[in-house]
Amino acid sequence: MRFSYSQPYFIPFPGFFLRARACDTFVLLDRVQFPRGFTWLRRNRLKGKDGVLWLTVPIKRKGIGLVPIDQVRIYYGENWMRKHLLSIKHSYLHSPYFELIFPKLEKIYTKRPEKLLELNLSLLQFIREELGTKNNFVLQSEIKAGGKREGLILNIAEKLGADEVLLPSRARSHLNIEELERNGLRYLIFHYKPEVYPQLWGEFIKDLSALDILFNLGPAALPHLLKFQSDEVPAGGGRD
Repeated sequence: MRFSYSQPYFIPFPGFFLRARACDTFVLLDRVQFPRGFTWLRRNRLKGKDGVLWLTVPIKRKGIGLVPIDQVRIYYGENWMRKHLLSIKHSYLHSPYFELIFPKLEKIYTKRPEKLLELNLSLLQFIREELGTKNNFVLQSEIKAGGKREGLILNIAEKLGADEVLLPSRARSHLNIEELERNGLRYLIFHYKPEVYPQLWGEFIKDLSALDILFNLGPAALPHLLKFQSDEVPAGGGRD
């Protein structure tokens, strides 16, 4: 059984969903510490007439301390939801699949969830469904896996009964991945290759939120991405 993992990012880029698709189970790390400083958990990029368009979800900072991701609450003291939706509408109104995507997105925003995790999970499921990828998301808290770094990955493998993990390409920068092999867990390295697709507003910008490819390609988004399927590179104990 193969698994992979990620923090539950806010409207992440297409590679997130391709890596999930390449696994039996994709674990969303909701019980790890919420990062200090910049994080993709509450920010991501789309494309507007002036180039990159950043969307940021405000959070309640008071008393946040060293809390896990699933405890972070959204701040509603400013009308950021309306600003997000207006920015998205202005940027993608003339995209081929605006009428398909925007009303569903608007419905998610208007629910006003209390926690950041709730919002991100709703958006992740929405994008997954629109891409047509399998529903294999599992929360870390559901399988009760703890630990840090290699210990967390090995614990997840034990809880799932998995014998192989698909690691993100940046894994070597923060993990001793040879430790996984020494503990009997095979691993592969996933490399995402962003390819050009039709976008509005000038030259192509890579690694935007997956919402961008959905607005522009709709049901053809996943078939397009699979034409340029990312390599799963054997590393250490990986498959040939």
